Amino acid sequence: MLLFSAAACGGGGNDGNDDSPEPGGELKFDKSAPAYDNADATLTVGGIPEKYADISDELFGVFLEDINYASQALDDNMVINGGFETATGAKFNNQYGWTAERATFSVTTDGALFGSDFSDRRNGNPVAGYALVETQAGGALINSGYVPVPMAVEEGTEYIFSAFFKTSSVKTVTVTVTDGSRDYCSETIELDPSNTWAKYIRTLKASGTADKDLKLKLTFSTAGTVGIDGVSFETTDSTVGIKNYIYDAVKELSPKFIRFPGGCITEGENINQTYDWKNSIGAVANGDNAGDDVVPALSFKVNKGNTTGFEEITTYGEAVTRRPNVNLWENNGNQYFLMDHGIGFYEYFLLCGSLGASALPVVSCGLSCQGQAYPGAPLAGRHGKGVEDYIKDAADLIEFAKGDKTTKWGAVRAQMGHEEPFEMNYIGIGNEQWDAGTPQSDYFETYYEKFLEDEDFMAACEEYGVQLIVGNHQQLIHCEGSIDFATNEARTSGVARDAAIAYRNKGKITALSEYGIHDQHYYNSPVDFLLHTKMYDNYTREGNDRYEVFVGEYSANNNFRESGNFNTLYEINNWFSALSEAAAMTGFERNGDIVKLAAYAPMFAPVNVGYRHWPVDMMLFTNTELVKTANYYVQQLFMQNTGSKKLSSTLTFRNGFSATYTLTSLDGADREIDKLYYVTSLDEKTGDVIVKIVNADEDNVKLNIDLGERTLTGIADLERMIGELSDVNTLDDTPILPRASTLGDFSGNTLGLSVTGYSVLCLRIHTK
Repeated sequence: MLLFSAAACGGGGNDGNDDSPEPGGELKFDKSAPAYDNADATLTVGGIPEKYADISDELFGVFLEDINYASQALDDNMVINGGFETATGAKFNNQYGWTAERATFSVTTDGALFGSDFSDRRNGNPVAGYALVETQAGGALINSGYVPVPMAVEEGTEYIFSAFFKTSSVKTVTVTVTDGSRDYCSETIELDPSNTWAKYIRTLKASGTADKDLKLKLTFSTAGTVGIDGVSFETTDSTVGIKNYIYDAVKELSPKFIRFPGGCITEGENINQTYDWKNSIGAVANGDNAGDDVVPALSFKVNKGNTTGFEEITTYGEAVTRRPNVNLWENNGNQYFLMDHGIGFYEYFLLCGSLGASALPVVSCGLSCQGQAYPGAPLAGRHGKGVEDYIKDAADLIEFAKGDKTTKWGAVRAQMGHEEPFEMNYIGIGNEQWDAGTPQSDYFETYYEKFLEDEDFMAACEEYGVQLIVGNHQQLIHCEGSIDFATNEARTSGVARDAAIAYRNKGKITALSEYGIHDQHYYNSPVDFLLHTKMYDNYTREGNDRYEVFVGEYSANNNFRESGNFNTLYEINNWFSALSEAAAMTGFERNGDIVKLAAYAPMFAPVNVGYRHWPVDMMLFTNTELVKTANYYVQQLFMQNTGSKKLSSTLTFRNGFSATYTLTSLDGADREIDKLYYVTSLDEKTGDVIVKIVNADEDNVKLNIDLGERTLTGIADLERMIGELSDVNTLDDTPILPRASTLGDFSGNTLGLSVTGYSVLCLRIHTK
């Protein structure tokens, strides 16, 4: 790789001489940055434009989808199938993950923990299953944990075991985490012999560290029969239910919003796979309409610590009450992957609040996934009323998030433990959907527009200040402004925009903005990204043709390409992919009045490629470690350095300097690539002028940055990443890391910076 040297860090004039003495007084900096006498380029930074200067204050966020077994990595609970449940269409039965020694067990619903309040009118009680164990003395029930993310314990860390037991004959159960040769923690629990359900909670401290071959073993002291439900083993090294080694990495990004839960799992290929937010908080459908849905109270006795006494408690949305759905991505894998809702919508809102991010949920519109089950099909809904059910579910979700505790669903949130409303400014209706040519698969007219025309739903949006996001076809070619490489012209429309125009032509709306924010997704080659950095520059800014954009999913992925086959430059999550995404992000921020939100996707995947459903991902996990890819660090740099106002600026080059270079694809296409990409903005809170620059060429560029008439402090903070295009961060090596330094000794209000080849940098220039 290109080593990060002191000269590269300073990047000052006179070819980056780093031996310049520091000036006297109180100015302290690492490197001198006087202007070049022979600069290759000059960036002149002006003031705030009179129009269109605002940059969205929620521009850069993250997309948390349960793909690549992400929920298994995030959830602090390491027990698989602790509720002994299944879902229609699942690959695995309700005994999955459990084995017995000197015992037998079956899954039954007779005498279940749940009463009639939890009887779901659709298909009986869908979460009533529990394990009925017939054991000998010393018999055991053993949980394997998740295969892609095995159990792990760390010496000195505390873990919380909990489970519901019912017995009249088994005296004690010993809870042990073991690899077969060593026990890492153990606790014996005396069971109530009254043959009634009780929840037992114990804290266990690990006596050693292990991350392989661990199992949770429940050993019974005497022969007899015992019922078991809701088994969990959670690490306390967690925050709001998320393991800290993953939570901390998300927090360090500083996302402004979190999109959840999808993605394709929002839609599913059928109703068994569709993400149902009400299932995720333990709601049941007792009546005939979606308005009849309720979250019943679950009352039970609980035994905590090592005491023999019990406390009667009542909870709402207890994890054991949540009906699982099949995860669509289980179709593309070979491991158990239900949406068991250990991380449901309540936990999602808690995560957003903990991170200071706003929630951006996406809900089903009533149409199945068109990308994986073309052309899509109508979904029945919770009460068999199709889109009507989904409209009501969406309105109820808004109230669950933002209603006060005097409202029906705001009261449910309060009963679950959070009285105050959550921050939520947008809701997505459907995911990657469009008009596939039949009335039943016309997303816009048959589904989305029904939301717009529902008075109660729109009243809820208005009351709580929630804006709608409309879905779009799933490729770059379906977006206005994308390049048609057959003609080298920008496309003049997009799928969602066409639908909005058609709706306006019917007299339903006056302005395209009334149709909603357009959710654009594109996974394309790095070269495609470099060629599309100006895609939003010419969007309409005024009048009835103006509309706003959410780049809901994007990442550089050579499986999808338009401008040619450049496989020789590309490897999964290498520096070239991150560099090209940084270039695209300069375009997002430069057009931050139109591009309101943007989220890289997906967020997580296992280090082990055999367990991935998607090849390109921001963070790669094991059961104890995390790889922060080059793409992660680019996202972090932009998230933490987004200005509030755009600054006008111009980039000029000296005579004879070529501002572009040519890339030739394997299939013979020549593409002219800009060398430099940039965005300039103002942080109104600090007064800093922020300059972000991407050099997509191999050669260094001597750049002068002219700050005009501003009064400077004489200090600028520089953060820079550089590398070879093929560099990839791994568990063993991290060639791409941000490096920080301070610059000073400017030439008046102009500073000189050597923009190293294949680099991304952010400069915060402090003003008085």
